[in-house]
Amino acid sequence: MATTVTIAEKKHFLRWFLANYQLQSREAEMLVRYMMTRENVLRRVHFVDNFRHLPRVMVISTTCVQVAPFRYYRRNKPVSTDVEQAFLDLYQHPDEDVYVGFFFKERATSAEYAAVLEETASHELEPAVKELISLQAEWIIDVSLRNYQRELLMQAVDRALDGGDKQAFIEASRALIEFDHMQPLASTN
Repeated sequence: MATTVTIAEKKHFLRWFLANYQLQSREAEMLVRYMMTRENVLRRVHFVDNFRHLPRVMVISTTCVQVAPFRYYRRNKPVSTDVEQAFLDLYQHPDEDVYVGFFFKERATSAEYAAVLEETASHELEPAVKELISLQAEWIIDVSLRNYQRELLMQAVDRALDGGDKQAFIEASRALIEFDHMQPLASTN
């Protein structure tokens, strides 16, 4: 996760949330209370606004909004409204991250909710996207290194010219020409 929220902060938020809002589903409230009392589970709970492409997501709504009471998304499984199924999955897999999205009336302006929101980081991206980002980073590093090396050779040519050293100029020019004729890694076909 890009930001880290402590277990204490998560507990404080959940206490505040349950004291100020009524959930549409009584079973979902019991699930939230269970999460709040289990540090090993709460350590793996992340509150998020954007939960697309995340592996395990719970969406929980209060009575003050017109959103489905409870939804549970698990990668490669159908969406479920069964809180008991989500509880069993949470109980059986306590070492897996679960991303929770709450829907309530003041959600967009709630400082309490904003304080515990976490943004997803690159480690949660699909493997193909991670590989593409990695390749692009390597290419940028290679191009930057090549530009730096060429700049050093250009400086050597300039120093030889400024110093009137014909032999140094010939050697530096030859090194620059050879460098320019080498195929850079990024443009090989």
